[in-house]
Amino acid sequence: MNIKDLVPGAEGKIKDLAKFSVDNIAHLVNTYGPRPCGEKGETDAQLDMLGTMETLADEAKRDTFKVNPDAFMAFVPLAGTCLIGATGTSLAAAYTGKKALNAVTGGLIGAALSAVVGEFVLYKEFLDPFFKEKTSGNVYGIRKASGETKKRIIVSGHTDSAPEWVYTYKLGSKGVVIVAGYAVVGLVATIGATVASLIKPDLAKKLALAELAFLPAYGLLYKFTDSKHYVPGASDDLSGSMVAMSVMKFLKENDIRFEDTDVITLLTGGEECGLRGAKAFFKQHPDLVSDNVDTAYIGFDTVRDMDFMEIYTGDMSGVVKNDKQVAKLLQNAAKDCGLDVETGTIPLGSTDAAAASQAGVKASCFVAMDPAPARYYHTRLDTVDNLCEDTIEKGINIALNAVATFADEGLPQA
Repeated sequence: MNIKDLVPGAEGKIKDLAKFSVDNIAHLVNTYGPRPCGEKGETDAQLDMLGTMETLADEAKRDTFKVNPDAFMAFVPLAGTCLIGATGTSLAAAYTGKKALNAVTGGLIGAALSAVVGEFVLYKEFLDPFFKEKTSGNVYGIRKASGETKKRIIVSGHTDSAPEWVYTYKLGSKGVVIVAGYAVVGLVATIGATVASLIKPDLAKKLALAELAFLPAYGLLYKFTDSKHYVPGASDDLSGSMVAMSVMKFLKENDIRFEDTDVITLLTGGEECGLRGAKAFFKQHPDLVSDNVDTAYIGFDTVRDMDFMEIYTGDMSGVVKNDKQVAKLLQNAAKDCGLDVETGTIPLGSTDAAAASQAGVKASCFVAMDPAPARYYHTRLDTVDNLCEDTIEKGINIALNAVATFADEGLPQA
């Protein structure tokens, strides 16, 4: 269903919502600055957004949850430390012939890979017990159905911002690939030297010396992110948060209440530290899965680059499968806006839709960002001046079409 068929003059109203979104993002960034998970900036911005939500929704609330935000990206320097140690023990094994040192090398490599897989690939709370606990929150508002609730749709964005990715800022979109690739080649060299020391000691000595060339790569991992400088996060992801907020605002201002469908706007905290907010939300609200109400989740994360719109059926670097029907709902909604948006899998990283999918909720996510990644991604360049109001307008239109179609017809066949 095209929202224009439901509300006369909808096009102009959506344009106004895009301006509202940009103005509100500017207010949040200029007033509260960067929003590290569990810090004052995130909390104050969420309370501001809660105040707006209370004027729009039938019910509005901020749930709090405990989180260890510094744990997520700690896998990077931890891997660097383990690989420096592995280089040392591998070199010692090659020149002393002490095979027991190979076990130490293997253990260090295993620790590095476990941290990477645990935190970044699987988004588990792998390192969390070793870091300080803080309090973050999720803001949500509900617009209830006029009759018995048979369906529910959640429209979501995240409110926190990330620590700066140093090499993306300094070297551009390929910065992360260069540094990470350098370290991965070093890892392969260390594994090769370790194996060689067991079967070909002379070759092991040569490979062990070659390993020294990769020590700078492991040192670079210590500066992968700058935890002292968090980014403004205007596009990533206040743009998605405002798309979600705009849906509630449009329904309120046009007195739209669906007969059997609740609409929820969800603004999560802690997405940048491992989807912690979305994970907490679904744990705190198990009824969203168990109450036999057909529930769909549509996320909006970084609504900026018109030429790079994509809908994720594969999430968490391909480890998690999102729902194809929800993806089709978003695709059809985009077509109603005159846009042909492809589905795909996020190459590296994840969105809150993965947490919803893991919780058993049918979910997908709409993203409009150059996956290279964009130069502004997780850098100080993600400013209000870099927002694209036209893309935000398209995102709002897609969200409204998806919500209206879901309320009218449910999920389409994939």
